[in-house]
Amino acid sequence: MPGSPAEVTTTAHTGAGMLALWDAGTFAGVDGYAEWERRVEDRLAEAIRGGELVPVNIGHDGAYGVRLVTAPNRPTEREARHTVVTSEPYLLSVTDRRSRWRRPVGTVCLSGIEFVGHTEDAPVTVNLVPGLYAVRAALLAWEDDPESRDSDGNLSSYALPDFVIQLAPVDGTEEFRSEQATFASLE
Repeated sequence: MPGSPAEVTTTAHTGAGMLALWDAGTFAGVDGYAEWERRVEDRLAEAIRGGELVPVNIGHDGAYGVRLVTAPNRPTEREARHTVVTSEPYLLSVTDRRSRWRRPVGTVCLSGIEFVGHTEDAPVTVNLVPGLYAVRAALLAWEDDPESRDSDGNLSSYALPDFVIQLAPVDGTEEFRSEQATFASLE
């Protein structure tokens, strides 16, 4: 149901060193590299400031476990215990993609930055009520969690993700981060 709380865990990959949470309506029509370069890469700083996308900038290519939670859901106690750093909030503006016969709904996607504009390549799409959201990303030290490995030392089915991304409606008190580096303390 659009706007209902969501909790989704997935693996997202990037060959460009950055994951992104982005508004599908804003990037509709990105259909090829030239268009992606013009609308995403060439204006990345502007897109972040304007709330079109939120960087989860890890600076390394790879596949990462990500849990996306929308308010009132929160990181679990176990996730909080193994959080290394949480970003200051970023702005995400979710636009209305409804037809005239449907309720307002916006779609938010999580993918590698190189897939922005291609909802079909996003491992996560979530429908939300259009509006402004504060987004915080937390980096977890999942390898420090004993439950993340089985008795043979392999990843367990209970392994913590690399990141927890939390979305909550803007309350008006936030000062939004606009840097491409997600975690100030790791800059």
